[in-house]
Amino acid sequence: MPSIEAASLYFGAERAAALLIACVGLVGLELAWSCWRKGRTAQARGAAAVLVLMAGLHLAVGGTVFVRSPDDLQRVSQAVGSDRTWVRTEELPRMQAVMHNFQVYRWAEISLLLAGGIGAVVGRRGTWVRGAGMTLAAHALLLGVFDSLAAQRGAEYLAWLQTI
Repeated sequence: MPSIEAASLYFGAERAAALLIACVGLVGLELAWSCWRKGRTAQARGAAAVLVLMAGLHLAVGGTVFVRSPDDLQRVSQAVGSDRTWVRTEELPRMQAVMHNFQVYRWAEISLLLAGGIGAVVGRRGTWVRGAGMTLAAHALLLGVFDSLAAQRGAEYLAWLQTI
């Protein structure tokens, strides 16, 4: 019977990253509140709007993955021991789709980075567009880093699944 250490490492790291992403979401909400409450310019309000949207995304994704990961690990661990056909027909295609989605996310993040950069450069000082653009660009970079790390973990897990 193959060791499930690779699955344990993958889902454990996925859960830790999800908690970090959720924490980033909470910090984003606090920053949004501060920008909205204390910001006297449209630029601060633009930043606050993007912060709320991105914080919601971070909280939704991070929370979902954090809650789901232990069940996923248990499901895969049981299947490796008793139903390898399920691993090949269900988990392997699921992970291949996840890895494909990381490529889609990368293009979406590049698009958001470009849109945010354009807004930050083109927007006049103190405007909503400039605040939203700067914040969107920063979040796109952050998401890109998180997803690149997740893709590396996913590739290792996928390689392990292919050996089963």
